[in-house]
Amino acid sequence: MSPVSITAKAQPTQTHQLRMSSPLELFPLLILEHISECLDDQSATRQSLRAFSLTSRSCYAATESQRFSQIEIKIRDPQYLESTVRRCNDILVGGKQRHVRRLKFSEFMTTEDEDIAVKTGRHRQKENLYEEKSDEWNARHYFQMHDFCRPSHEDTWYGACSIRKPHSESWDLLAHFIGAFSGLRDIVWAAGWYIPPSVLSVSAERRIRLHVHHFYLPSLVQERDPPEPVSSHDYALCTLPSLYSITVRASPLVPGGRVNYTQEAVMQMVAGLAPNLAHVCIVPKVGSGELDSGLDQSILLGRPNWKGFFPGQLNSMQRSKSVTARSSSSSRGKLQTLVFPGYVLDGIDHWARHTDFSCLRSLSMPWNHRDGIALAAIASQGSFKSLKKLHLSGIDEDETEPSQQAEVNLLFSSCSPLDRLDISGYISATTFNIITRQHGPSLRALKVSPDFSPGHDKEQLQSLLVTFSAPVLEELAVHSPYLTHLDIPISRTRGDKHEVAIYRALSKFPRLEHIALGLGFRVTPDTEFWDDERDGPHPLEVAEGESSKIPLVYLEEAFSNSAIDEKLARSIFELIAGDGRRALRYLRLQPFRKMDRGDPGNDFIFLSTLRWFNCSFVCKRDSQGPSGVMVHELDLEGLANGEKQWREMMNSTEEDLWYGEEAYVAAFKAIWPQKTKEWWRDWKSLSLDLGE
Repeated sequence: MSPVSITAKAQPTQTHQLRMSSPLELFPLLILEHISECLDDQSATRQSLRAFSLTSRSCYAATESQRFSQIEIKIRDPQYLESTVRRCNDILVGGKQRHVRRLKFSEFMTTEDEDIAVKTGRHRQKENLYEEKSDEWNARHYFQMHDFCRPSHEDTWYGACSIRKPHSESWDLLAHFIGAFSGLRDIVWAAGWYIPPSVLSVSAERRIRLHVHHFYLPSLVQERDPPEPVSSHDYALCTLPSLYSITVRASPLVPGGRVNYTQEAVMQMVAGLAPNLAHVCIVPKVGSGELDSGLDQSILLGRPNWKGFFPGQLNSMQRSKSVTARSSSSSRGKLQTLVFPGYVLDGIDHWARHTDFSCLRSLSMPWNHRDGIALAAIASQGSFKSLKKLHLSGIDEDETEPSQQAEVNLLFSSCSPLDRLDISGYISATTFNIITRQHGPSLRALKVSPDFSPGHDKEQLQSLLVTFSAPVLEELAVHSPYLTHLDIPISRTRGDKHEVAIYRALSKFPRLEHIALGLGFRVTPDTEFWDDERDGPHPLEVAEGESSKIPLVYLEEAFSNSAIDEKLARSIFELIAGDGRRALRYLRLQPFRKMDRGDPGNDFIFLSTLRWFNCSFVCKRDSQGPSGVMVHELDLEGLANGEKQWREMMNSTEEDLWYGEEAYVAAFKAIWPQKTKEWWRDWKSLSLDLGE
């Protein structure tokens, strides 16, 4: 891996095959430059911009400012820095430095580092290339800033490896290197917790916004007693006028019996100590799971109150800064983004006392009853007048708190119209109706994952949960003319007219271009619609938790309802896209099993059996593909495991089938009669009932 990673391309080569005869050669350079600006989607690959640059020599020249607008430099040790900087300067010859607007320093991962990351779960597997914008709904998209400056998923959850030899004079040359970029606007530091003083200095002097993806104050991780002052380096970072965004991994108590006061320092920064801090992500730091007697003792003894940055005596300069911090705290900060991937540290009402929520544009947090009350109160007071993006996870219908649903409804009724909404948990039909009418006209992206907590009265709650039927989606389409991204679950009903009506309702959204559908199915019927006197004993009672005892009729229903093949995926895309003039360009279909506590068929063998025909697909519009649509299957590894399970069942005798797998074979053959020697490959989806 190269220590330098630059998103722009250096020089045209013969392999680019630039065409001199392109009609674009006739356009003035200024027009081509404007086109390149429109084509830059700010993504990591920037494929459209790159394709445009290869069209002709004029286009290549016109895209230069965009191609070199952002540079990422990978470093692992200050000793590598000199050669890294030299190589970067060689690429940026000919005055290309003037185009650089954003500069990122990130980790150079060695093979050893990669192995450690995989073992600790820090490294995510490479995503399927066909899963376009598969991270569309993760926390990083709630940062109201350029995509290049946002923290990655790994930065948000796992932190970074420590830079070796952080206090090294080798870092000093960074100030000169950064100074060569006259148009630099943003510096992103994602190369560990230590930020060289030279970077802090040039950021402050040039007023270049600084984004810190692994914010950490080592001097505020202390022994319980006596309290110690913050280091000059850490305090300089906390008070830096150009500090613009931080991602913090917070843990009040740390191994060894020490105390971490970072969260108190961050709260002072939010309140005004860092005057231009606009974006904050607080991630709860999860322990290693190893026993630590010092940590256990600290929990028992409690956490001493923080004595401030400079406990004890203060000199005149420190005293002045302390007064300024208190003054800023009383006037509150002006955060634009607040993200809590885990839990809300200290409660959302505590944050409202330190930053002016009327300036907040993006909020991501899990739901709990205490914070729900506070959110509803804040919204009803008109404090969320600037909020455009909202993510609430795990909304729960607590039977002991009957007013909770009223708080959810009050929250959505009081918020200003949102552009982006992602909610999960107990979402009633009433709540969704409020969302449709209050926020539908402004929504660009919507994700709804209805669910309820096990242990409640599921029959009553399920009847109140929003269900995405055709009428519900038609109503949403009327009120949401600008919606482009939609992620919802629907019910599979054997492709009948009710299911087809859902796809036709989706075709009525005029600008919908990216859809993700969860296709839900059940192995046994809903208890909500079951009558013991009319229908006899419920299959759950008959099966007694064992999948092999599920009646054949319900196994057949589950198999046929959950079977998704390429032909069906293409049919659904074409039905939603209509005549091809609609905006739809991406559709993801992913079957899932709807389950209640105690449902049978939760064992590995049964799940592997279902996986053989529970296929997920991505359909993308492509003028070069057959019928203008390209269809790609996802999770091929899971598919292979499913086939392996069927091979084993096929080659086994009845005596070898310990878990009643013969019932699965019987259900399969009842739906799809054997046609070939490899009969388990003979399955296919039910066709859509188009009523033609």
